[in-house]
Amino acid sequence: MPQPEPALPPRNEKELSREMLISILNYFSTLIPVHFNGRPVRLIVHGGACMLLHTQLIQLANQQPPMAMGSLHAPDAQLPKRRSTRDVDIIKRSFVTEWQQAGVQDAADRLQNCINITARQFGLGLDWMNSDADVALPMSNDPSTGAQYDPIYQAAVQPNNLDLHTIFESDNKMLKLISVTPFWAVALKLVRYTKWDPGDICILLR
Repeated sequence: MPQPEPALPPRNEKELSREMLISILNYFSTLIPVHFNGRPVRLIVHGGACMLLHTQLIQLANQQPPMAMGSLHAPDAQLPKRRSTRDVDIIKRSFVTEWQQAGVQDAADRLQNCINITARQFGLGLDWMNSDADVALPMSNDPSTGAQYDPIYQAAVQPNNLDLHTIFESDNKMLKLISVTPFWAVALKLVRYTKWDPGDICILLR
């Protein structure tokens, strides 16, 4: 009798380099045709994965000189340089709305299935791709109609941002990752402001 597969951990503890992320995302993209009826998927992303996948940001990071953090306890401490991340932060709430408007009501479940299968394939925690930050992201109201909308998502899908900040396209063309605009990326990092954020903010401002 076959043994059930062990449960995957809820949190991912594996550090993901740029090269690992690309391999994981390319595998993830192979699941999309079956789960989304042959239609490609685009995801709006923020956080550390953007810093690792955005070619221009990588170049700026490599050019950035060491910068002292100015701590009284460690005046010579340098801003940490990002080499990895543990997750890919996506904006799922508006992804779901976008697919609902296209007639697909269970896009969240389909996406989660792809996330879970990929986690098992690479030995990752289930939150290697997650939308945990969605609950804290702001919403706005259109002044002309009063309708509520997602300003971060709407800014990200504008043509100029798509041209400048599409940070990943899978080999099979079924998956694109679009970074939030730089000013939203800085704002989100200022709110969170953890270990990697000071260095990331300096690069984004440049």
